[in-house]
Amino acid sequence: MAFIIAVLNQKGGTGKTTTSINFGAALAFQGHRTLMVDLDPQGHTTIGIGLEPDSFRETMSEVFTVPKKSIDDVVVPTYIPKLFVAPATIHLATAAEQVYSRVFREAILAHALKGVDFEFVIIDCPPSLGVLTTNSLFACDFIIIPCQISRYSLDGLADLLTTIETVKNLGLEELFQGDHFRILLTMFDKRNRVTNEYIMEQLKPYRDKTFATPIMKNEALNQAQIAQKSIFDYDPKSSGAQDYFQMTAEFLEIWRKRNSLPEKRPSLQSCL
Repeated sequence: MAFIIAVLNQKGGTGKTTTSINFGAALAFQGHRTLMVDLDPQGHTTIGIGLEPDSFRETMSEVFTVPKKSIDDVVVPTYIPKLFVAPATIHLATAAEQVYSRVFREAILAHALKGVDFEFVIIDCPPSLGVLTTNSLFACDFIIIPCQISRYSLDGLADLLTTIETVKNLGLEELFQGDHFRILLTMFDKRNRVTNEYIMEQLKPYRDKTFATPIMKNEALNQAQIAQKSIFDYDPKSSGAQDYFQMTAEFLEIWRKRNSLPEKRPSLQSCL
């Protein structure tokens, strides 16, 4: 069965799409057959991996509408071997509105992903806590919460964790005891000492649930977005590539422990 990861934060601009693409690429470069599900009507994951959303007749909106399409019908390969994407267009927003009146609307994506032929599925969620994000939470096995180093990025964290508790039917203690989520610090700038100290103090209750590797502020990541490539293709020697590879290594360690698999620590150079 595929291991499903939701990348979400109801605030925009925290690095969800950048994380989805580069996390997916890092998994694929290590030999894991990986599917990225673009669940944002803006289609940024689709665009960011070098595809044109309007060029596809069938996208994620057809998975949510009636009569439904199988997710296998909309999956397309990317230029990276073993990395695939289920694309999204603005029509997904209309499909989401129609979903609200349906019975078991929160389980549509979970049913669509059941039995897919992938080792990992990464869901890039929209910047909201609406029905699409609820579907992602209901379907996923693990949650990555990109959190920009800013006061405003922290403000909705408690609300987000409450939503996760409710959708996953977990108590607060159970949520924190299990390996259900990790916070990923993004756009980290060492020069902003006062801001960093404040944010880290606020995150103390979540220290054990935060990736040890922050994603440093790195211009190569912005340039890779413009080039519509993963950071590993655009600039494999950049700090952005090193950070996302190390963050992926942390995730895989969590995944292997959950599945009682032996530890494996390849280098970035050996995977590219």
